[in-house]
Amino acid sequence: MNKKVLTLARKEVRTAFRDKIFIIITGMFVFLSIISVYIGSSTKNAELQAYQDIVQLLKAQGMSALPPAPAIFPLAVLQNIISYVGMIGAVVAIFLGYEVFSGERGNGTLILIAARPLYRDQMVTGKLLGGASVIGLLLGVILVFNLILFAAVSGLSPNANELGRLVLFFIVAFIYMMVFYITALFVSLKARDSAFGFLLLMIIWITVTFVLPQLADSQRSFAYALSATAQTVTQVPADTAISKSIELFSPAAQLRNIGRDLLQVVPETAVMDVISLIVRQAGALLEILLPGLILLLMSYRTAQKEEVR
Repeated sequence: MNKKVLTLARKEVRTAFRDKIFIIITGMFVFLSIISVYIGSSTKNAELQAYQDIVQLLKAQGMSALPPAPAIFPLAVLQNIISYVGMIGAVVAIFLGYEVFSGERGNGTLILIAARPLYRDQMVTGKLLGGASVIGLLLGVILVFNLILFAAVSGLSPNANELGRLVLFFIVAFIYMMVFYITALFVSLKARDSAFGFLLLMIIWITVTFVLPQLADSQRSFAYALSATAQTVTQVPADTAISKSIELFSPAAQLRNIGRDLLQVVPETAVMDVISLIVRQAGALLEILLPGLILLLMSYRTAQKEEVR
């Protein structure tokens, strides 16, 4: 790869880890991802304890027909990381991507970089590579912490299929965060008013992370199921054509759907092999990836038109 591109990428990495606000947001992201393991473990332990209490009560009443034990899948302990990546991970990527051009434009260093013998597409590539390195390093640290805590909390070591599921989820999380990074990069290229640009990104984040998923949920149909264990009635949601159509415009909803399958939250897919899951979720992955590719091409086009100043 071009030396100038690598030099620019290294500069982006150093700049990111010198920014106190970025360090605080990143630290919060890592901390919450670690806490999610404890929360998930506590939830599963509570489910098992509730089942055991009910069994003991039924035995004390002389009943021989006992309800089946709830299905507990190991990776489901980590399911809260899906929400943290969807919300805080997106904010980290937006903050990192928006500072790429708007920060240097405000400091007056963007003109100096543009004046150097550096093609505009190389400038975008270098900054993209630098952002990808920071996000990849961050997710790598979180993955290692989650594996260690998973083994410590559950007393289990993930098998090859479970490890493959977890690694695949973090690859999807990387793609998801890069989509927001590229979105922020494009807005920082186009916006001359930094406050307006950042406000626009926050509106986009709120819309795709909260508004659209909630709107899709409101359009689902619901059936009712009786829990034999807890003797309670619960709602079982089912997708409709409208809810699926709305989710097409929400990378956060697609991340949730993929994550629930990969982290064994959905019993029907909890025992599937990784290849089958990739095939099953190929469409959802494409729906996450496509907006990022479009905005990346638009970023290169904007840079080539010499609007970087």
